[in-house]
Amino acid sequence: MADDTGLSREPAAENTGVTKQERRLAVAATAGAPAAPPVGSAQAGLPTGTKVGRYEVIRLVGEGGMGTVYEALDARLNRRVALKVLSPALKSKRKAAKRFAIEAQAAARLVHPNVVRIYDFDMECASPYMAMEFLEGETLACEIARGPLAFDRMADIMLAVCAGVEAAHQAGIVHRDLKPSNIFLCSDWQGRKSARVLDFGISKVGGVSGSGLTETGDIVGTSQYLSPEQAAGLRHVSEASDQYSLGVVMYECATQRTPQQGLPIHSLLRNVTQGSHLPPHELRPDLPVAIEALIERAMSVRPKDRFRSVHEFGRAIFPFASADGQRQLDDYYRSDPVGSWPERANARRQRAGSGTEPDAPPTLRQPDAPPPAWQARTTRTSARRHRSVSGPAEAPATPAARSRGVLYSVAIGAVLAAAALAILLLLLRP
Repeated sequence: MADDTGLSREPAAENTGVTKQERRLAVAATAGAPAAPPVGSAQAGLPTGTKVGRYEVIRLVGEGGMGTVYEALDARLNRRVALKVLSPALKSKRKAAKRFAIEAQAAARLVHPNVVRIYDFDMECASPYMAMEFLEGETLACEIARGPLAFDRMADIMLAVCAGVEAAHQAGIVHRDLKPSNIFLCSDWQGRKSARVLDFGISKVGGVSGSGLTETGDIVGTSQYLSPEQAAGLRHVSEASDQYSLGVVMYECATQRTPQQGLPIHSLLRNVTQGSHLPPHELRPDLPVAIEALIERAMSVRPKDRFRSVHEFGRAIFPFASADGQRQLDDYYRSDPVGSWPERANARRQRAGSGTEPDAPPTLRQPDAPPPAWQARTTRTSARRHRSVSGPAEAPATPAARSRGVLYSVAIGAVLAAAALAILLLLLRP
């Protein structure tokens, strides 16, 4: 349900973070039966066999604020896709259509095993759509609804999610709406359990939020997962905002509820900006102190107090993952992502200057190699005197130049001697 601020509100009565609609769709998908549209829905849904572009609708699999997602068949390539169709009521609204396009463009820039892939996109047809890879599984929200996650299971999921979100950050994309319903749990091509990041509809691409669709004071995102920057209505939010939302997701994985669940929107915004929430160990007493510490750090009110990056957040989670989860992402979390080099390089230079990084390699001067043979030969151009600003011209000191100078001097001396001898003979003639 949405309140008058435009933020989606979580159902307070059930304290699960999953709506009845999400559970109903999950049950229908598990049973293999087509999920019927919700009663009273503004969009009745497209019947089986409906053609949208080159795609043929098979069944409805989910609904959201921007549109409806169907399982469909790509008639040209004969493969199943997840077809997200923009709601007809939003097609004529410029902001909604633009955000739909931003989602497709943002996700299309990412090629990563932990981000859903975009195959096709069309805004010009009668029913604007986005074709994505079809995934078998469920959302993280559905798994949380069944109970708090085991610590190693939670860590495995968060490692995969952090890898996908970091890839978005390296591409200059801030998601801004990370939550369990936008994290899909499935299996990769090897059959190993994995997680995918979905729904880049309100992402910030290239440094501007929503390509000018929001202004200072707008609140964009799902209320329970807002960062303090988003709660304050800041237009330009950084990657640290996504890290805060991931901290909230991890809090919910551990406790089965969000830090501000059930609160009215004005209390929620105040608590988020002040950093006020119930410590997670009070909801789950067996929560390790180290896990609680990294959740609380990711949820720090000030961005500078959080981890330097989502990649670093994942590194902190890594020791709590299962052996299989660590094997899958061991290489990734033991290396620095390429895109974050400026910040990390500056930090290393500062540590080197303060003497706290003894392993920093010294700067060495490369030895002077002898010049190639072709460079040793002197030409007229290379033998030419070079004018100096600070002093007189300096003659080249190469052996060939010195030899040529001696020959010039001998020749001039011989000419002068011959001339003197000729003059002398003329004078002595009677």
